[in-house]
Amino acid sequence: MSPRGASLQQIADMLRDGATYLQVKEQLHVSSRAIKEAREAYGVPVSPRAIDELPPEQQRAAITARYPRVAAMLREGTTPRQIMAAGIASRSTVYKVRAVLQTPGERRAGTVAEALARYTEPTSDGHARWTGPTTRADGTGQPRLWAHNRRHTPRREAFRAHHHRAPEGPVTATCTYPGCIAGPHLADEPIRQAAAEDARLNAQFDAIFGTNAP
Repeated sequence: MSPRGASLQQIADMLRDGATYLQVKEQLHVSSRAIKEAREAYGVPVSPRAIDELPPEQQRAAITARYPRVAAMLREGTTPRQIMAAGIASRSTVYKVRAVLQTPGERRAGTVAEALARYTEPTSDGHARWTGPTTRADGTGQPRLWAHNRRHTPRREAFRAHHHRAPEGPVTATCTYPGCIAGPHLADEPIRQAAAEDARLNAQFDAIFGTNAP
């Protein structure tokens, strides 16, 4: 029997009902060790809320047992965005596991070209998405690229790599795919001006000769 007469069965029943370690302690007046014994004896998994109340070492063991695939991938260096893109776990789960395990940050690429190659993911319909670091820890926010110990803008660097020149003015997408960074779909001010001029001349041609003119 545990202190004050609470049995391991009683503790296990409370855990199965969703009670946290703190709630079990307060109601049954038992220790963390007794709760751990009850959980192991009756095969009760650790709930996400209860994990927060465990000592750090036990937290890491519990989160690994609960989300083994996510934990393994994070330890291997897989990025949270890649795990989420594969449909393995939700954003909240991935970042919860990463926070508990305290996995090290991603190794920064040495060059801009390496970073673009690592984090640019082409789609089947000709677009490209950014899978690397962003301005927010949860994976949302603006893409960011570190190389040569400097911060770069992925979209501008993708433009530079495709057009073999530095962009002039803001770089925008010419398609409607959210966050597209495919080089052929990026335009700077000269490209936008040229496109606008082409559209103007085409409109004049159509006005004079009609839209069915050869």
